[in-house]
Amino acid sequence: MPTWSTGLMRQWHELRRRRVIRSVVGYLVAGWLLLQVADVTFAPLGFPLWAQRGLIIAVAVGFVPFCILAWIYDVRAGRIVRTEPVANAAIKPVPVSNIASIAILPFTDLSQAHDQDWFCDGLAEEIIDSLCCVRGLRVASRTASFRFRDGSVDPREIGRLLSVDAILEGSVRKAGERLKIVAQLIDTTDGYHLWSESFERGMEDVFAIQAEIAKSVAQALKLSLSGSAVGRFQRYAPGNLAAYEFYLRGRQLVGATSATAWQEAPKMFRRAIEHDPNYAQAHAGLADSLAQQILWRFQTAQALLPEATEAAARALELAPDLAEALVAQGHLRSIAGDHDGAVTAFERAVTLNPNLHEAWYYYARHCYAHGDYAHAATLFQTAYRIRPDEYVVLALEVGALDAIGDRARADAIAKQALAGLLHQSELEPDNARLLYMAAGLQQRLGHTEAGRVLAEKALAMHPNEFAVLYNVACFYSLAGDCERALELLEQAIRLGGGYADWMEHDSDLKAVREHPRFREILATLKNA
Repeated sequence: MPTWSTGLMRQWHELRRRRVIRSVVGYLVAGWLLLQVADVTFAPLGFPLWAQRGLIIAVAVGFVPFCILAWIYDVRAGRIVRTEPVANAAIKPVPVSNIASIAILPFTDLSQAHDQDWFCDGLAEEIIDSLCCVRGLRVASRTASFRFRDGSVDPREIGRLLSVDAILEGSVRKAGERLKIVAQLIDTTDGYHLWSESFERGMEDVFAIQAEIAKSVAQALKLSLSGSAVGRFQRYAPGNLAAYEFYLRGRQLVGATSATAWQEAPKMFRRAIEHDPNYAQAHAGLADSLAQQILWRFQTAQALLPEATEAAARALELAPDLAEALVAQGHLRSIAGDHDGAVTAFERAVTLNPNLHEAWYYYARHCYAHGDYAHAATLFQTAYRIRPDEYVVLALEVGALDAIGDRARADAIAKQALAGLLHQSELEPDNARLLYMAAGLQQRLGHTEAGRVLAEKALAMHPNEFAVLYNVACFYSLAGDCERALELLEQAIRLGGGYADWMEHDSDLKAVREHPRFREILATLKNA
């Protein structure tokens, strides 16, 4: 049952939401200035005494109507608009401890030069990583949350689209070596601010600020943040801020998931290492980004594998318990053909950090690429449970289940994944990956024409991108159009991409696997 203090707090938050406090302060300041001007000018101008008294009375009498109007209306984008009331159901006080899911939005760069986007993204990512360790709290993925970086979508709508109870947003303002960060937690059911705090420190205290924000959010949610999560900022902190900047820029490029960005990412990690040779996370980032380039044949294994292997080893030498470094090591051992060594690295990674989505996801991909479909399906499901808005993971699990003949479970998961991918594609109409993954599931569920529309739309958007060509080829293979599938695969290989082990065991390509042209494609990949 709500107490009087809870009701009072709700009223206070509603006044802030409607921006009444700010308006009242503005009215009082304007009224005071007007009276000061009148006191100085009315007498010299010959105005009668009653004119000044009348102005005082008018300012006082107008205060109450102004407050009422400020409650009802607001000024947005230069227009006077009626403030949307909160639904009656949302007025009920909801304990903060009921928050079970949250999205962390990228912070807004308010610096004068607007050159801190890398830091804003990195700050949000670090908080996501820490809050993922909170038991009982589901944290939306970076991919899902970062769609709403421009701040144009109402928090309640974000809550509906991402199925989260709260969002954390904020701003960063850097002036010289001083840093001011404002963070606020918003209930997505009603738009109320649950918690807000400002942090103003020197740039050298940035890691302490990150830990403090994560801890404050967990406390506001009445949840417990593990000491290991809080300590990761200081434990893995670089020796200087220049190294940290280049590391975050590298992560930002990796997160862009485009071929151009992926090829630029290693340069940033190398610069970070130049500034701090003992920065374990930068070595891990370099190893992982190079592994991705080898996997997708941006460069040959012979050219990159020695540097990547050395970077992974150095990361683990500096931080033996760094799960991200073990994931990179697993990648590289897999590429080198060391299946047992890769499994050992991935197993160690998921043991050290069971909430690291990437560890489960890439472990699953390794098992799938080596024909261990049953284990891959289990690992994909675990990765999905950690990030239940990553429906691409479910789509990959469908392929693994099909490969082991579990038709009933594959059908159920395919329907779930398709619904999620179609919903995400409405939010991101320019995301070709969502389209071609959904196309494959449409075909899998018997909706060939609907799938064809999505596949061709993705192909029209990016006709010269390996991933698009490959996955549209998978669609046509599933649809039984082997000639079209092989034609697209040959185009894809000519671009220089491709992962032979994955292609050889991809259940979507079952229809073309014994075709001579497919064997030639596979041989080309293996001999590259």
